[in-house]
Amino acid sequence: MADPVTAPRQLFLRRLGQWGGFVVLAGSLAFIGERLWRLDWSALQPHASWSLSGALIAALALFAAADHALARAWAATVDPEGRLSKSEVLHIYGRGVLTKYLPGSVFQYVSRHIGGRKAGLAHMRLARSSMVEVGLHLVSSLAVAGLCLLFERSPSAAALAAAVLIGGCLMARRPVSISLALQIVAFGAFALAAALIGAAILPADSNLAHFSALFLLAWLAGFVVPVAPGGLGVREAALLALAGAGLPAASILAATLALRVASIAGDLAYGLVALMSRSA
Repeated sequence: MADPVTAPRQLFLRRLGQWGGFVVLAGSLAFIGERLWRLDWSALQPHASWSLSGALIAALALFAAADHALARAWAATVDPEGRLSKSEVLHIYGRGVLTKYLPGSVFQYVSRHIGGRKAGLAHMRLARSSMVEVGLHLVSSLAVAGLCLLFERSPSAAALAAAVLIGGCLMARRPVSISLALQIVAFGAFALAAALIGAAILPADSNLAHFSALFLLAWLAGFVVPVAPGGLGVREAALLALAGAGLPAASILAATLALRVASIAGDLAYGLVALMSRSA
């Protein structure tokens, strides 16, 4: 039961966070709208190509693979004993992936909590695993962004650092460290998807590793802002703001929109496969 003294303060802080999220979301959408208004739409036409189609398909597969890695990362903390089958993990997490696009940005956690309870998992373990997952999202996305920036200077050093980091986490054989390793793999797939889209759209001399790092920072901005479903609007505004200064307006906008299309398609593909696997 909540303390009657602290309850009003907690309610105020919760509402303040929600309203702050609405303000950021509204500002992000206004920023994107202003960029679209100023854009010469004919400048987007050259970016429509077979190479972009191939990059979109590959990016879709990478986003779906990232969802699977995140599902296994969640299972590592919520069910370290392995009581849930792979199909149960797929179904519970996949349904949550679909619900993250509902307004509020919390329904993916609610969906997984309900699914986990139906599967027999304890309430406290489910709640704790969600908090751990959020914390690891912050750590792993920033870690992979840092690896991308390191790759910009020394690809071999970045590859070695990634191998040592993932290998060390797996060798520790602890639920949290295993989950961290899998999340790093997932965000690595995000970064590779951004690089593929960038290679198909951005100017030939663009630094794709740097662009991938900026995409992960933009993803993080969309993740930490409440109420934005799937970071919609906030992520795009952040990427436009971060990368727009050094790239042509049409190219960065096309890449931003393509990444959103690929990520939604990947989430939908993973979620639908999860639902069908359960009904089969």
